[in-house]
Amino acid sequence: MAGKESKFDAMKLRTMITEGKTAQQIMDAFGIDKVTLKNHLLKLMQMDEKFYKIEGMETRAVSGNAKFSKNGLRLSPTLLSNYGFTLGDEFKVSSLEEGKIVLEQK
Repeated sequence: MAGKESKFDAMKLRTMITEGKTAQQIMDAFGIDKVTLKNHLLKLMQMDEKFYKIEGMETRAVSGNAKFSKNGLRLSPTLLSNYGFTLGDEFKVSSLEEGKIVLEQK
């Protein structure tokens, strides 16, 4: 059975946690799912004999993928809150590079 095996990188994970990155940001950076992140977090805590808390571990994980449909582009509240945004935040939309859209919090 060939699964998506992600190499455990203790230094990178520790750095991202201490920088206050959210679970969603860490999953995106490593290209892993929440189950793998939980396993990596447990491994790191055992190695360091220290407790680490990652913001967003208790919330539902969602894919960062969005689809452009007739109703527009939908970014779920869960996805946005996983990146540290809150209801009522306003954004500026820009496209400085072909194929990329940037949302900047106002």
